[in-house]
Amino acid sequence: MKAILISLAVMSAPAADFAGHYYLQNVREAGSELLLKADGTFDYMLAYGAADYWAKGTWKSDQDGVILNSSERERKAPFRLVRSEAKRIPGIRVFVLAPNGRPVPNMDLTLENDGPPADARTDSDGAAMFNVRSPRSVVFRVRVYQFESEPIPLAKDHNEFHFEINGDVITEVRFRGERLAAAGAGKVLMLRYWGEPPMKYSKQDRGGEK
Repeated sequence: MKAILISLAVMSAPAADFAGHYYLQNVREAGSELLLKADGTFDYMLAYGAADYWAKGTWKSDQDGVILNSSERERKAPFRLVRSEAKRIPGIRVFVLAPNGRPVPNMDLTLENDGPPADARTDSDGAAMFNVRSPRSVVFRVRVYQFESEPIPLAKDHNEFHFEINGDVITEVRFRGERLAAAGAGKVLMLRYWGEPPMKYSKQDRGGEK
């Protein structure tokens, strides 16, 4: 009888109210926030060094913590070829531009061609120059995010290429059933997505104190 009463008490215990604003604690050179909204959606951001990450999606809770799932939607290509043409210039030139048309400097590129692969970096105009001919494909690297694109085919009879970068794709965190274990009566959530030790997020009370 005593065991039954204990079991009923556990079953009737209210689940922790996880909705709220959580802040990363005790990680040097990093700032991060997790907002669990009452409607079952979440916003996440992490700034670490020169890199900024983000995520949006849905969350659900159980007795042990919360589970995050990023929004399901079609992912755009991180780099899109806008146009290419044959020009009377020496070698091959590849431009990388933001969606607003601004040049993207300091982007590392590797160009496959009829000879050995050639490496170059975009300058202040967003242009990378290659002293080679007959391009086959190009690979883009964003070192701060440890990102490397798939090879993108190029027209062999062209020598100038304009690409648009989709930064949101590169900086997005894709949570898939990511469980954050709860501690401190639901006031602390432990995120292991980035590895061990887990990152500790503390909930901010409505009064403004964490």
